[in-house]
Amino acid sequence: MGLLAGIRIVALLEGLAGRLAVQLLADQGAGVLLVERPGSVRSPSDLVRLRRCRSLAADCGAAEGQALVSRLCADADVLLLEAGVDSAMRLRIPATELVEAYPRLVVCRITGYGDEGPLAGATVHDHLVASRTGLYNQPGWRPGPTFLTLPVPSTGAALLALQGIGSALYQRERTGRGQVVSTSLLAGSLANQPGIIWSDGQAVAGSPLARGPLGYMPLYRLYQCADGEWLHLGCLSAQFQQRAVHLFGIEAEVAALDARGLPVLERQQAMIDLVAAVIERQPFAVWSERFEQADIPYAKAQHTSDLLEDPQVLHQGLRITLDDPRVGPMDQMAGTVALSDEAWLPPAPAPQPGQHTDAVCAEAGLTAGEVAALRASGVLA
Repeated sequence: MGLLAGIRIVALLEGLAGRLAVQLLADQGAGVLLVERPGSVRSPSDLVRLRRCRSLAADCGAAEGQALVSRLCADADVLLLEAGVDSAMRLRIPATELVEAYPRLVVCRITGYGDEGPLAGATVHDHLVASRTGLYNQPGWRPGPTFLTLPVPSTGAALLALQGIGSALYQRERTGRGQVVSTSLLAGSLANQPGIIWSDGQAVAGSPLARGPLGYMPLYRLYQCADGEWLHLGCLSAQFQQRAVHLFGIEAEVAALDARGLPVLERQQAMIDLVAAVIERQPFAVWSERFEQADIPYAKAQHTSDLLEDPQVLHQGLRITLDDPRVGPMDQMAGTVALSDEAWLPPAPAPQPGQHTDAVCAEAGLTAGEVAALRASGVLA
């Protein structure tokens, strides 16, 4: 059933953060109802993010659509609202008004920059928030920012939303009352940067070497092997560094470097050159075996496409195959949280937009005539 079985969530989503949040909630058994714009189209990622959900197609830009969402909240535990680039699906009923009308309801709002301040009404998009909040200008290997494809602000906001929803539901069990939970992509971005905020400027400045694309620490860095594969050497502590130097057979060369008293950046570069010259002589498989025998931390720099074949992923049961009616069998990641008292059940495929409109309207108490009238007016698809 899942730990969250019985928790009912109504979700109006326009971005990545809300989609990740509902995936994680539904994976734990929550019943998620998506209220979607009529004519919505699924992206490839939606087939994963929206699995196990139900879908109602309704025009929330219309007053009747707004009223329908309010009606659905009467039986919901959580209303999740995420405003994206397109504001057509925004619920214009104030969150505080909904909580007053339905005292046990938790309303979680995900915005771009919050409700107040000079950016409160700015266009919301993950990469715009990432750029504005310094993610592209964290310690890098060349002058200027570096575009990141990973949606860091949205991922952070999704996790903050889950934390807020869980806390509010727990508090409701004690007080009997819901409340409004608010977070933003801005907060999600900042939540992922405490180390960067603290350390930016602490590294040796003024040289690309200090912030190299492969890492600037000689024994904690990416190196290319003889077969073209890349490995990440992970020796942070002195113990592992000594083992690596011994395994590479460069003790004399390292001692000579130390004796020369080189400036920090010159010594780093010289040390990197030493290690690179050794690693490039053998293929990854040879280094993997040697590092395992010597208990030296390392990792292969895999492509994302390799991840579902990773032995650890397979051993942990983190890969599943889901038979989607649109695309056929799909390999996906399984639920990422294990519970000792709950078995994780394989999810149902993501719904077609509007797939459950009739059933949801009937559950909400709408008559066949009311549903027909809403369809005739274009509010329901």
